[in-house]
Amino acid sequence: SSILFDMIQLTPHAIDHPIEVSQEEYDQLVRRTENGWSQCENREECLAKLHYLRNGLKQGKIDEATFQEREKLLVLNWWRRSL
Repeated sequence: SSILFDMIQLTPHAIDHPIEVSQEEYDQLVRRTENGWSQCENREECLAKLHYLRNGLKQGKIDEATFQEREKLLVLNWWRRSL
Protein backbone atom coordinates (compact mmCIF):
# COMPACT_ATOMS: atom_id res chain seq x y z
CA SER A 1 0.00 0.00 0.00
CA SER A 2 1.16 3.52 -0.67
CA ILE A 3 1.18 6.30 1.86
CA LEU A 4 -0.04 9.67 0.69
CA PHE A 5 1.77 12.69 2.02
CA ASP A 6 0.44 16.21 1.89
CA MET A 7 2.96 18.13 -0.12
CA ILE A 8 3.36 21.87 0.29
CA GLN A 9 3.62 23.73 -3.00
CA LEU A 10 6.38 26.34 -2.53
CA THR A 11 5.98 27.72 -6.05
CA PRO A 12 2.19 27.92 -6.55
CA HIS A 13 2.47 29.78 -9.87
CA ALA A 14 5.11 27.53 -11.44
CA ILE A 15 3.77 25.54 -14.36
CA ASP A 16 6.81 23.64 -15.64
CA HIS A 17 8.95 23.11 -12.53
CA PRO A 18 6.95 23.27 -9.30
CA ILE A 19 8.83 22.86 -6.04
CA GLU A 20 7.12 20.80 -3.36
CA VAL A 21 8.21 19.62 0.07
CA SER A 22 6.61 17.40 2.68
CA GLN A 23 5.14 18.89 5.84
CA GLU A 24 8.10 17.52 7.81
CA GLU A 25 10.64 19.10 5.44
CA TYR A 26 8.69 22.37 5.48
CA ASP A 27 8.67 22.49 9.29
CA GLN A 28 12.41 21.88 9.40
CA LEU A 29 13.11 24.54 6.76
CA VAL A 30 11.09 27.31 8.43
CA ARG A 31 12.69 26.58 11.82
CA ARG A 32 16.29 26.99 10.61
CA THR A 33 17.87 29.96 12.35
CA GLU A 34 21.63 29.29 12.36
CA ASN A 35 22.55 32.77 11.11
CA GLY A 36 19.24 34.45 11.82
CA TRP A 37 15.80 33.58 10.49
CA SER A 38 16.21 35.77 7.40
CA GLN A 39 19.30 33.81 6.24
CA CYS A 40 18.75 30.80 3.97
CA GLU A 41 21.15 28.04 3.04
CA ASN A 42 19.29 26.96 -0.10
CA ARG A 43 16.45 27.78 -2.45
CA GLU A 44 13.96 25.47 -0.74
CA GLU A 45 14.59 27.09 2.65
CA CYS A 46 14.08 30.56 1.22
CA LEU A 47 10.89 29.55 -0.59
CA ALA A 48 9.55 27.77 2.52
CA LYS A 49 10.14 30.85 4.67
CA LEU A 50 8.44 33.10 2.10
CA HIS A 51 5.50 30.67 2.02
CA TYR A 52 5.39 30.74 5.84
CA LEU A 53 5.35 34.55 5.89
CA ARG A 54 2.59 34.74 3.28
CA ASN A 55 0.48 32.28 5.25
CA GLY A 56 1.03 34.33 8.42
CA LEU A 57 -0.14 37.46 6.62
CA LYS A 58 -3.21 35.71 5.14
CA GLN A 59 -4.14 34.32 8.55
CA GLY A 60 -3.72 37.69 10.26
CA LYS A 61 -0.82 36.50 12.42
CA ILE A 62 1.40 39.34 11.21
CA ASP A 63 0.51 42.76 9.85
CA GLU A 64 1.37 44.09 6.38
CA ALA A 65 4.33 46.18 7.57
CA THR A 66 5.91 43.24 9.42
CA PHE A 67 5.33 41.00 6.42
CA GLN A 68 6.96 43.46 4.03
CA GLU A 69 10.00 43.97 6.25
CA ARG A 70 10.58 40.24 6.80
CA GLU A 71 9.97 39.41 3.15
CA LYS A 72 12.43 42.12 2.10
CA LEU A 73 15.09 40.77 4.47
CA LEU A 74 14.67 37.21 3.18
CA VAL A 75 14.83 38.22 -0.47
CA LEU A 76 17.72 40.67 -0.10
CA ASN A 77 19.78 38.25 1.98
CA TRP A 78 19.18 35.47 -0.56
CA TRP A 79 20.02 37.81 -3.44
CA ARG A 80 23.24 38.99 -1.74
CA ARG A 81 24.24 35.40 -1.05
CA SER A 82 23.99 34.52 -4.73
CA LEU A 83 26.18 37.40 -5.94
